[in-house]
Amino acid sequence: MTSWPWFGGWTTLPQSGSAVDAGRRLVAAGAERRKVDLESRAGEVGLLALGQGGAVVLNQGGEPSSGSDPGTGRWHRLRGRDRAALVGLAALLVAAFTLAGADRMSGPAAGTTPTATATPLAAAPETATPSLQPSPTSTPTSSPTALDSPSPDPTPVPTVGPTPAPVVTPRPTPKPATPKPATPAPTPPPETTGWVTVVSDSFNSGGLPGHWASYNGPYGSGPRNCAIPSHAVVSGGYLHLLMSYETEGPCGADWYTAGLVLRGYSSIDQRVTVRFRIINDGVASHYIIPMRWPDGNSSWPAGGEEDFCESDTSSGCTTFLHYGSSNSQKYHSYSVDLSQWHTLRFERANNVVRAYIDDMATPVWTYQGTSSTLPATLKHVVLQQECHADGCPSGTTGTEDIQIDWITVENPA
Repeated sequence: MTSWPWFGGWTTLPQSGSAVDAGRRLVAAGAERRKVDLESRAGEVGLLALGQGGAVVLNQGGEPSSGSDPGTGRWHRLRGRDRAALVGLAALLVAAFTLAGADRMSGPAAGTTPTATATPLAAAPETATPSLQPSPTSTPTSSPTALDSPSPDPTPVPTVGPTPAPVVTPRPTPKPATPKPATPAPTPPPETTGWVTVVSDSFNSGGLPGHWASYNGPYGSGPRNCAIPSHAVVSGGYLHLLMSYETEGPCGADWYTAGLVLRGYSSIDQRVTVRFRIINDGVASHYIIPMRWPDGNSSWPAGGEEDFCESDTSSGCTTFLHYGSSNSQKYHSYSVDLSQWHTLRFERANNVVRAYIDDMATPVWTYQGTSSTLPATLKHVVLQQECHADGCPSGTTGTEDIQIDWITVENPA
């Protein structure tokens, strides 16, 4: 570094570095200390060139000044006032040239002519050292508030009042539907705890008792079935039910049988006991001894039918219990030689059917039914003889005699 006299003091200049930076620092320092009359000094000096190795002073003719000493990097003292003026002027010129070059690079604003303003030099204090002061910080100017645009009034918020309670329109209370009267269940018959005999026929004499009614004419149990009263007779201590061929009768020349209906002793529960045998002479019938048939013929088969001993032969028989509109059946078969005398009892009480053969203390079959399988309808006793389902015998000879020794009918006590 090299110290230079600066208007009564010494200023240190760098021997190398950026000439532009050095000039700018000198301009700032000189402006703060004093203003120099640039125009009055410009004619006295030619140009101060600052190089990388030191400083060279040129006179107005462009030749180096004889006052420099390159070996030491220092200046010989010029005449007092001239030397100080020369140094300051050179610094100012360098700074001015540098700033002008910067302005040429950036260019002037369009339409404007740059004007140089001379700044007079003022006397500086003799011992003061220049210091760089920061440029004053400009206070930002707040944007003006527009007064000609009035702020809109705030939109009023509607006051929400209490929500009124909804008005409930009372609905009329619906009247309960009048229930349809339920179909009453059939009243069950009273429980049978004992029996009372209502019919007891031994057929010893006097003919056919009046409570029996004979079939007379055709009947619908099968084709060609036809009965006449003269085939149901009492004789020799027995009731005879006879099957034989007749040359005349309600059905013409044909096979005739017998059938009897007990009148006046109908009941739901009932017990029937009969002692009988079957004598076949060349032909055989289809028989039901005994049967219980519903009083109202129109109620069959839903009203039920109880065929206690039904068969086509004398070697055995079967009990058939008919019920329901589709003529359903419950049944049970017995092996018994009915060509011989046997006593058979059939008892229906409290939806139970019991069958006895010869031993009246021990049933050979017990059926626990229901009100469906044993409909609670009034029924009466029937003794029936008829042709087979496939028809009557093809010839005209032969007989069958069902002999009934006695019969009893009991109703609940």
